[in-house]
Amino acid sequence: MATAKAISLSVRPVQSADLCYPVSGIIEYQPEELLGLSVTAYDLTAYRQKLEPEPLLPAPGDLLNQGPVTGGTTIGTNPVGGIEGDVPPIHGPSSIQSDLDNFVLSRLRADDIAAHLTQAIAWYGLKHSADQSDDAIEKRIELLGETTSDPNSVTALLGRLSNLLRLRYETLRDHYVQDSIGVIAEQTSQASSFANTTGAQTFDTNTTTTTTYSGREYEIPLHDNKVRWLRSEIALRQEKLAAFRLVKLNAKENVLREKAMTTAEIRKIQLAYVDTFLVPPFDGVITAVFRHQGDFVTAGQPVLRIENDKFVYLIGTIKCRALIRVGDKVTVSTTLFGAIGGPTVEIEGAVCAVRGHEPVDEQWNVIVRCDNQAGTGRILPLNYSFDFNSTEIEVEAI
Repeated sequence: MATAKAISLSVRPVQSADLCYPVSGIIEYQPEELLGLSVTAYDLTAYRQKLEPEPLLPAPGDLLNQGPVTGGTTIGTNPVGGIEGDVPPIHGPSSIQSDLDNFVLSRLRADDIAAHLTQAIAWYGLKHSADQSDDAIEKRIELLGETTSDPNSVTALLGRLSNLLRLRYETLRDHYVQDSIGVIAEQTSQASSFANTTGAQTFDTNTTTTTTYSGREYEIPLHDNKVRWLRSEIALRQEKLAAFRLVKLNAKENVLREKAMTTAEIRKIQLAYVDTFLVPPFDGVITAVFRHQGDFVTAGQPVLRIENDKFVYLIGTIKCRALIRVGDKVTVSTTLFGAIGGPTVEIEGAVCAVRGHEPVDEQWNVIVRCDNQAGTGRILPLNYSFDFNSTEIEVEAI
């Protein structure tokens, strides 16, 4: 065991933080009695992770599963790929504020973010009930088909329509060729009528009227038939592409992706709203207040300082004619403030960092971690500097 003297040794908290907002804004709420207040830690990271709804991308099993979306279950009684019929619980502005109210030290004005979050939640509820609920998915499957190869899908129906239109075109084409109908320069129409008159005499009257229309646009029925078929085929191919996309969007993995998109948008706004609350990251005491209610603060600007003095560091330079290593036990005995006849205070700790003091061989720069708790309260006050004459230090190798 070696003895040492304190050249310049002071008490520093193990945990100390200048709390600040990650965004700029005006402080809307901050109690006046913060200075000297003992506070309890609140795990804001864990709270962020439990916010509902949780945005989840499809798992690899969902991407590989090409079976029916319903998985053979009855729609409305069992979830479809984890999508329930009712809108799941959601953390809105009021619930977030209620959860954090007992721990908040300061809060920014954030009515615009709260309104944006409310709007996003309303949109999510609308999307869920209209597109992502079990009933909605069942109806989409019924009308669009489960897959593009489903014989009852929209793509299959469009394929049948295309075949019928082609058959119609080919039938008309064959008749036009068989009847040798080429260019029609003048169109004619013929009307016939028959009348029977009875009386003193009986006679029949037959009338035939032929009308020729001149100056009209010529027609080529054979080619016009093909033009109509080609135009219908072009339109059908566009409809087939749109139908293919609709059926694909209705696939299980894409329904889950769509849900993840809407929930991720809500999560983004929720996190922005949570960022307007300042809560203690660890147990401690508020030792400084830099900004007050009504002040404008920029992102990263200190608002409060919180320090935890349950454990402290003794930091500075000591004089010791022995080798000091990390892990060595250190016992410091002192009379606080050098008071004559005052009680001796003793604190123990372990060296957690050390290096030689270059100008003087027998001096060491040390950091000693100590438990500052005692039955009557804290042993040493923060920022206390030890007196050279009234302080004794013992260093014991471990």
